[in-house]
Amino acid sequence: TERLSRRSPFSQLVYTNNNSYVIHHGDLRKIHKAASWGQAWKLERMMKKTTMDLNIRDAKKRSALHWACANGHAEVVTLLVDRKCQLDVLDGKNRTPLMKALQCQREACENILIDSGADPNIVDVYGNTALHYAVYTKNLSVVAKLLSCGADVEEKNKAGHTPLLLAIGKRSEQTVGFLLTKNANANAVDKFKCIHQQLLEYTQKLSKNSQNSNPEGTSEGTPDEAAPLAERTPDMAESLVERTPDE
Repeated sequence: TERLSRRSPFSQLVYTNNNSYVIHHGDLRKIHKAASWGQAWKLERMMKKTTMDLNIRDAKKRSALHWACANGHAEVVTLLVDRKCQLDVLDGKNRTPLMKALQCQREACENILIDSGADPNIVDVYGNTALHYAVYTKNLSVVAKLLSCGADVEEKNKAGHTPLLLAIGKRSEQTVGFLLTKNANANAVDKFKCIHQQLLEYTQKLSKNSQNSNPEGTSEGTPDEAAPLAERTPDMAESLVERTPDE
């Protein structure tokens, strides 16, 4: 349809079946191949033989750290970080290794980079920060960790979405509730304010009900109210990422 053909900059990120890098061996140097295959022993041997530039890029601007993160090789990530590689080197889409680890859901690699001081506020070509990636994959523990390390909770990507708006679009109740406790701006809404407001009210109602004395944790009438909301929001919520910012 015309709407699907005019996806937002953010939808170009999220509508992909495989977020891992595609290996074209002609593009890669030995260091990139070893990192992509998780060959920490080989990297160590290479480092002993000669002075290596750990930050050298392949033909598409990806570093060894990018490759290790995309493929979830935590041992290689640890080795490269210990040898003082650059943490925030950018690939061809301005993604840091931290962003790539988050996009590919490599939690061990994510934690190593965050603990080592990777910058959470670098913006990729779509306007996304590491926090956007964590929110999109519904990784609440990493969302919390990024915020504790100074991630900007109000950064908007090129589709106009703050992490809170993205969480709402993903219907991620836990993340929405958590971001609200971290003072995310509930008024930072676009033209779909009605939908956002419904979802916020629904999340807040769930939070209140969890503190209710009712053994089932719900107040009278809540299930009937929640069901129509859940039934009527998917198509409209999906349009949050399918429409371009100027629509």
